[in-house]
Amino acid sequence: MTDPLVRVDGLEKYYYENDTLLDRLTGAEPEAVRAVDGVSFEVREGETLGVVGESGCGKSTLAETLMRLREPTGGSVTFDGDPVYDLSGDDLDAFRRRAQVMFQDPFSSLDPRMTAGEIITEPLAIHDVGTVAERRERAETLLEEVGLSADQIDRYPHEFSGGQRQRIGFARALAIDPEFIVLDEPVSALDVSVQAQVLNLLADMQAERDLTYLFIAHDLSVVRHISDRVAVMYLGEVVEIGPTEEIFESPQHPYTKALLESVPRADTDERDRVVETIRGDVPSPRNPPSGCSFRTRCPELIQPPGLDVPQATFREISDFRTRIENGDIDVDLRWEQVGDANREDRAAFVDSLREEAFDEPLPDADEETVREAIRALADGDRETAAATLRERYRSPCEAVEPALPAGDHPDACLLNEQPDDVEAAREEWEAEHDASGVGTPSQ
Repeated sequence: MTDPLVRVDGLEKYYYENDTLLDRLTGAEPEAVRAVDGVSFEVREGETLGVVGESGCGKSTLAETLMRLREPTGGSVTFDGDPVYDLSGDDLDAFRRRAQVMFQDPFSSLDPRMTAGEIITEPLAIHDVGTVAERRERAETLLEEVGLSADQIDRYPHEFSGGQRQRIGFARALAIDPEFIVLDEPVSALDVSVQAQVLNLLADMQAERDLTYLFIAHDLSVVRHISDRVAVMYLGEVVEIGPTEEIFESPQHPYTKALLESVPRADTDERDRVVETIRGDVPSPRNPPSGCSFRTRCPELIQPPGLDVPQATFREISDFRTRIENGDIDVDLRWEQVGDANREDRAAFVDSLREEAFDEPLPDADEETVREAIRALADGDRETAAATLRERYRSPCEAVEPALPAGDHPDACLLNEQPDDVEAAREEWEAEHDASGVGTPSQ
């Protein structure tokens, strides 16, 4: 097999808060926002690699950092064997000519003060390609190739529809004959019928010019239509990657399964199907969960050794524990709701919060553990309440960060690793952390 055109290895892009001169003088610690956190993949020549995930998972930041529109925090990107972040001068200019971007928003990505012709010829002028007349001729040819008219070359962006503007953006990307194009949500702002036209245009140009695409989108049907392989991102990480049909027909990672299950299907046989959405909110990249980043929402959260309760019950207990650890339960408000200003009737407090927090029945031992934690919470002792639940319900998913192995269809999930290896890693992690939960961000 030939070497990939693009290789991304451990790419990181962090943004830092509390990092101004004043913050440093006052001793404030910088806080990292992990937009891209250790991403690795390859893009082979002539293929389309789709990247999917919920909004805010880091897809666009990944694209911009890969293209060196943003400087990385860590990791590396090689293009045709050359390390992108080490390039400078003529070598960097050569990379810019071979790799281009088509941006997401067809309205803000085109300068309203420039004509279509000026927009398309700008890359040619920057790289000193051809004469002014030759550049204009090239722009006219490209307008025709992307389905517009050469007569429209002197029109301004406001005179075009959204789909036409996106075609101009694509013509600009094609202007200097690149080999690799990053397509950042190129059809998300377009109507469905226009989406199909643009997607067909992308496919035709790829076949004619032997282009390689990195196609970013959140619309799974679009990704399935155009991609050869798909990478699934969650909270700045790639959790699964593989051939398109394998990803859609046989997903491995719980997040991929949940993502596909949440998509409504245009099939009369499934009109009564209840669409299962992914529960909870995406954690903040400022404070990502320890271990598996998806564990706070995962429907297949691994139970600790010796515990065997229904998965729905374990999920509810874990969510309740997270609320306690994050301070999301207002104890004062709960006492007001109970109607006990003197805070003497702990049993009423316990019953009220127990009923509000759980829909699933609890086995006797778990019922008592939960009530013990709530009693501590009623006394204002949040740490003891959290520790009570942590001692019994800490999942291996909190302690072990799953890695994305090599292979044609790998996924980063402990469910697919050897149980003995997971348990050994969990024991090693717990030996390094005390029972107070230090190092166990649970949001």
